[in-house]
This record gives sequence, C-alpha cells and structure tokens, in this order.
Amino acid sequence: MPVDKQVLLRYQVLNKCFRNQFREYTLDDLVEECNKVLREQDRPEVSKRTIQNDIATLETEYDIELDRNLRQGRKRLYRYADADYTLPLFRINDEERHKIHDAIHVLSQFEGEPLYDWARIILMQIEGGLFDENASPVVSFQTNLDLKGLDHFGQLLQAIIAKRVLKLSYTPYGKPQITATVYPYYLKEYNDRWYLIAQVRGYGTFAHYALDRIDSFRELALPYKEPETEFDEYFDDVVGVTVPEGDPENIILKVSKPRFEYIRTKPLHLTQRIREENDDFAVVTINVKVNKELESLLLSYGDSLEVLAPESIRKKMAQTTQAMHQKYLEPCKKPAQ
Repeated sequence: MPVDKQVLLRYQVLNKCFRNQFREYTLDDLVEECNKVLREQDRPEVSKRTIQNDIATLETEYDIELDRNLRQGRKRLYRYADADYTLPLFRINDEERHKIHDAIHVLSQFEGEPLYDWARIILMQIEGGLFDENASPVVSFQTNLDLKGLDHFGQLLQAIIAKRVLKLSYTPYGKPQITATVYPYYLKEYNDRWYLIAQVRGYGTFAHYALDRIDSFRELALPYKEPETEFDEYFDDVVGVTVPEGDPENIILKVSKPRFEYIRTKPLHLTQRIREENDDFAVVTINVKVNKELESLLLSYGDSLEVLAPESIRKKMAQTTQAMHQKYLEPCKKPAQ
C-alpha cells in the first residue's frame, strides 16, 4: 500500500503516543494529537474514523501489539504492550536520518517533476522501514560510489544547510596544498565529478573545489556570510563550473552530420539552436561564456566539429589542437641518422 507523507506523519504521532508510559490516550486524545501536528503543518485535519483505520493498519500490516487491558471507565486506552517497542518507522539513528534528509534535499531541485515525487515517497518509506530492502533494484543511476571525495559530500551538504564556515585543506592539481576559510554555498556535479562552490573569506568572487582534491575540512566558529547569488541561475551561461566575468558570446559551430545527430539529442548547452542543416553537416549556435570546460568539450569532438566564429575562439582552438598534436607526435619521431 502506498504511504504518503501525511500518513507517515500520523503514524509518527501515534507511535509517540503509544510509547508514552506517563500519559493515557483515549481515541479522542489520539485524534486531537494528530490534528494538532497536522494544523502546525497547514494540513487538513482527519476524523476519528481515519485514526481508527490507521490503528487497524498498523496492527494488521506492521504487527504492532497494543495493550488491550488498559481502560478508563468504558473507554479504551492506547499503549504498546511492550514499553520498549517502537514502530520500525522510527528505528533509524540520527546519522541515517541525516543521510535520508540530505538525499531529499538534493532531490528538491527536481521538485514538480515526476522523478522528485516518486523518489521522495520512496525515501520516506525507506526512512519509515516500509520499503523491502531485500528487493532487487530496478533503477540504476550513473554514479561511481568509489570516486574519491564522495565521502565528503554529506558533511559538506550539512555545512551548507546549517550555514557553517569551513576551513579547507585542498591540493590543486600539480600544486602544493593550500588552506582557505570559506563560506560553502553549493554542490554541483559536472562530468562525473562533484565540486563545492564557495566564497573565500575576504574575497568577493566564488571559488570551486573538486571534492576529490579536498584533503580535510573543519567547522569554524565564525559568522556565516549569506550568498547574494541565485545558484539556480548562476551556471546558466556556462558549460561546467567555472563562471568567468563578462557577457556570454554567440559561438557558431559546424558539426558533421553523424556527430550532429548525437548533439541534436544531447545539446552542448541549453541555448543550442540550429542555423543550417543539410545531408553533410549542421551549423549550430550556443550563447555561453568561454571557459576551460567549454574548450575541452569542443575539443572532444575532434575533426567532427569546427568553430566558425568568433575568430578569437577559432584561433585559440586551432592553437590548442596543434599543441596537442605536437605533444603526442613528438615522441614518435625517429632520431636523425
């Protein structure tokens, strides 16, 4: 039987009442306790019949056992027969609860989409012990759980939510380790890699830190600085995570027809538009800020993609391609006889 958030909320209240050894609850008391919590969350109140059905469901489907001998005159009182019992719904520890709440927080970016509504219910049922953990998985996401740095994800997310200042130890590629005091704001995935977007204390710009290069971090007892940026829109003008200053540029690309069929279904950027298309090639435009991630993406298509404009980017791409060819071909040259 599907269990929605309001039902789980009522189950939580009933579980708390059944476990209370210092108060006796009649059915009317249980109805009032449930409705009090529902009112606090601006949810519709429920009737005595609904609570009776909830209790019957808990007894038949979740095997709870209530003390049937408790009475207040002619009225029945409701309490677990075993004072130490609790519904499996609430047997998880705080760490597990944090992880589930983190997952729901991450999924909130899809709110309004079917994926979010489905996943939210599944996660609540896992939290509630209502999901068969032995069932075979039927959905797979492209996530490498062995990636270095993913163990930081949960703690960094908690620091962002709780608005904590962090001191990071970080080792950039090919450079010595650095330390920085940062205000953490956002976590973003790009190209199978997670990044922390933060502002270094004392600076006005944002920095991004690959999670696999964060060596350690700890919280500092310093005031948190709220971001002045809406991160839902911050990355709209770029590919990747680096956001240069300046305005986006209109980039014109010529793509071979076989490659274009791939780009058609998986656009280079949300601004991608088709200017021309024939049997041999297509000409498309994207309106973005130029960064290293964009250059790497365009280079990954090799001879199948050509930058037509602007000229500055066309020349830069040509120079990069030539330098790459020289780098890899030089060791193959034979020594002079």
